[in-house]
Amino acid sequence: MFSSKFIISCVLLFMNCKCFFAVEIDCQRPPQLVDPTLCCKNGGRDQSIESCAQRMGMMDQGNNAPPTMETATCFAECILKQLKYMEEPEKLNFESIQTQLQSKHSNDTVYVDTMMNAYHSCEPVVHEKIKILQKIPLGGAAAFRRGCSPFSGMMLGCTYMEYFKNCPAHHWTENEQCALAKRFVTQCSLGA
Repeated sequence: MFSSKFIISCVLLFMNCKCFFAVEIDCQRPPQLVDPTLCCKNGGRDQSIESCAQRMGMMDQGNNAPPTMETATCFAECILKQLKYMEEPEKLNFESIQTQLQSKHSNDTVYVDTMMNAYHSCEPVVHEKIKILQKIPLGGAAAFRRGCSPFSGMMLGCTYMEYFKNCPAHHWTENEQCALAKRFVTQCSLGA
């Protein structure tokens, strides 16, 4: 038989979920920002990220201002290239991604599979968005003066959004803020 603590926990969980699902999601008004890595643990920071941040001068920013779109795009491109996830412009190297993820996370196949699914889901979506962006006169991809394609930034953004939406249970932190953020991201079709 179940213990009384277990039953009480289930009742409280159900009551909290019931109240939570009563909250309506408005895609025009995102909920309070929550750091996604606090909700869904990912693979952690990589030396490539640190190296690219230093190369882009992002470590020297004492004002904590967010980087410009141009800097963020080139930063994402640097990461993908340094990890060898992208060896040709706007084309992912899925073999390299798979090999590196399996090597780094050999004891977490669910994480590797979730990330691979995210990359596979996002690549065609990002290519489609790039085509649309290139059609915009006096803007779009031409607005990125450093020569960095928006592909990398869009790809990493989409991939991590997909990972967040499909976060493996053993990486997920269950609380009201995280659940609300996940519902918003899922219902408002952010990512792929």
